[in-house]
Amino acid sequence: MRILLEALQAGRLFELTETSKRGAFEFLGRVLEAIPEIPDDSGVVEAMFAREETGNTAIAPGVACPHARVEGINAEIFCALGWSASGIDYAAEDGNRVHLVVAYWIPDCQRVGFLKEMSGLAKAITASGGIESLRKCETLGEVRHGLLDWVTVALNESSPDARARMLRLSAKPSASDDSAPKS
Repeated sequence: MRILLEALQAGRLFELTETSKRGAFEFLGRVLEAIPEIPDDSGVVEAMFAREETGNTAIAPGVACPHARVEGINAEIFCALGWSASGIDYAAEDGNRVHLVVAYWIPDCQRVGFLKEMSGLAKAITASGGIESLRKCETLGEVRHGLLDWVTVALNESSPDARARMLRLSAKPSASDDSAPKS
């Protein structure tokens, strides 16, 4: 859940005005392509569509995780999140509309990291009661807080060392920290 937490901290949660899968992919793909660490020519949108053709990426009722895998790049994983209160016709096997789309950009060297991220997300979704906990939200800010609750659930399910790393990631230095000695 580190990648999802970083995306929330970076402000990459958006209200999706598009109600189509294609529109959601194009919007979130462009958000990912705008991240400076992602190469300009990585073709995120096309890679997400190509991956989707091999199998639907809806992972739970109301939640989908389309992703673009890229080869030959040694980098971190990034994600962008889209929320649709009315839902998107995602052609999911369960027939449910998708409300939360978590789009990932995954360098090939990060396969294990992505699997850990998906495992944490699946645990959080299950433990928190699924998408229904977010569907009650009236604002994007409330959705963000609900997703932070999911991250907390995932932290509580993980080892103490993992929780400590996640808490360090979520801590932001204050202005008074500038005078602290650096090690």
